[in-house]
Amino acid sequence: MNNSDIKTDLPRWDLTAIYRGFDDSSYKNDKKRLADSFQEALDAVKKGEGASDNDTQWLKDAVKKLEEAGSLYENLYSFCYALYSVNTADSTALKELNSLEKEKLNLYRAKTLFRKNFSLSVSEIEKLAAVNTGGSFFSGYRLFLSETAELKKHQLTEEMEDLVEEMLQPGANSWSRLQEAVSSDLSVKWGRSAKERKTVTELRALAFNSDRETRKKAFKKEIEAWRSVEIPLSFALNGVKGFNIILNRRKGWKSAIEKSAFQARISVNTLKALIGAMEKSLPSFHKYLNQKASLLGLEKLAFYDIFAPLPDRALLSDEGAAGKGRWPFEKGRKFITDTFTGFSSEMGAFAENAFEKKWIDALPRTGKVGGAYCISFPSARMSRILCNYSGNFSSVSTVAHELGHAWHAEVLKNDSYIHQDYPMTLAETASIFSEILVFDTAIKNAPPEDRLPVMEIFLQEITQVIVDILSRFYFEKSVFKKREEGELSADEYSALMKDAQKKTYGKSIERRSCHQYMWAVKGHYYIPSLSFYNYPYAFGQLFGIALYRKYLSDRLNFPAQYKEILKMSGKAGAEETASKAGFNIENEAFWLDSLDYIREIIDEFSNQAQTGDTGK
Repeated sequence: MNNSDIKTDLPRWDLTAIYRGFDDSSYKNDKKRLADSFQEALDAVKKGEGASDNDTQWLKDAVKKLEEAGSLYENLYSFCYALYSVNTADSTALKELNSLEKEKLNLYRAKTLFRKNFSLSVSEIEKLAAVNTGGSFFSGYRLFLSETAELKKHQLTEEMEDLVEEMLQPGANSWSRLQEAVSSDLSVKWGRSAKERKTVTELRALAFNSDRETRKKAFKKEIEAWRSVEIPLSFALNGVKGFNIILNRRKGWKSAIEKSAFQARISVNTLKALIGAMEKSLPSFHKYLNQKASLLGLEKLAFYDIFAPLPDRALLSDEGAAGKGRWPFEKGRKFITDTFTGFSSEMGAFAENAFEKKWIDALPRTGKVGGAYCISFPSARMSRILCNYSGNFSSVSTVAHELGHAWHAEVLKNDSYIHQDYPMTLAETASIFSEILVFDTAIKNAPPEDRLPVMEIFLQEITQVIVDILSRFYFEKSVFKKREEGELSADEYSALMKDAQKKTYGKSIERRSCHQYMWAVKGHYYIPSLSFYNYPYAFGQLFGIALYRKYLSDRLNFPAQYKEILKMSGKAGAEETASKAGFNIENEAFWLDSLDYIREIIDEFSNQAQTGDTGK
């Protein structure tokens, strides 16, 4: 399918229900109110200076004011970022982002002073937050208070914390925006005419093309594009990771991984169990990749073959006989809403409303950031979704994934602002659970002749979440180790990326065809506040599978239980949330059980591919 085919039905989002623009009186009033809200939070926090341990009134007032300020700030910032992300050349949006980040310094100061004045012990926190205290304000704040106590241990002096936050704006945050700006506008010549160009987003979409020469050309052009900007991006990554290393050391974190686990609200033991299980599963994924190579008539897959559609099996591809493989946006919309409704009528109605109210920006275009995300507007109590819809089933899966995030936010929209703050591990569980709903429906509804390609696209996605994300985890771990010694060159980053991909893909792909610039592609590496952005996707994939299998065993009652699990996600850590579903996620066996579910699909896929039996 060419671009003209898919663009006719692709929507752009409507943000007017939030603000009509920067000149909107509502936006101006909220931005003006923001300064007062930050000051009110600071004033409330200051009352805790010298307060006795029994005086919790200041604590209650401070929490309320911090929530009000945080909610308003996120609402404004999300609006600015939404406008910026669809047009990174929008200087007004960028100025507004910068202005808000400067304003946020006062909120950061309030949080710093709040932690300084916080003096409750673990036992006092448990007592204050006990559920049986007759509806106490703090009954749901045990996790927040416990995390406050832990963060206090890693806090610098007020002056130093203030300096760090202020220096973020011209420092690490600028490096992050450099990567966004460069990647969103990066393009190369495609045809004979100098005007015939393709962006890296368009080139990456061609990885799904049925013609191998087109995929190969697109891959080489993409590598060429990233090579042209490798120097500024290597400096940007050096800046972000160097900042992280210094700050983590000053704050007393043992490593970036320790801090990441805390942010993910998982124990280090859970992370070790997850990574260990992923490593043990690699032979099964190699089996799948080798089988796919055989189906494509190849001795071995190149990196640009990983997303290739199976020959003569075009149901889910971007091209197909008689247009069979096309997934126009409206077709994807109906498939998602029908699937969600089959699980929960409430969830299905929510998805339909998101489509109807134009919450989704799906049209790829120059200046728009690549990938996809869901962003929340807590004060407005709604979300918006950005994606780059390419017309294949993977795009349908992406929309379902982001709607899973939006549904999570919807479930929590009436909760206090602090309880809407859940970790990436549980956020990705919600989104990937929605993906699994869509994929399983596609597999079960596929006619016999299409069952094999449906399984293949399912395995294609999961291979990215397990095999490729494990390579990204290895890469980032190596980067932190090497960056301790000094700045890395672009060649060194590329070498580390190739080495990481070889470790996880093994001999299942041509080693010469590794994507050495994946460190430049993924904006996650450039986020100053969140290292190891990668493994929460694997967590969500495998936890999501475990929840889905639980649903299959109790279709009547599980949807309500699932909603309760989502509501719990902002009030409890991942281990406690998982235990509500009856799981022990610190045990490697839990993760291996979900991986066995994937292995069974790989075995079925291989058997059908070898025997030619495509029946159910």
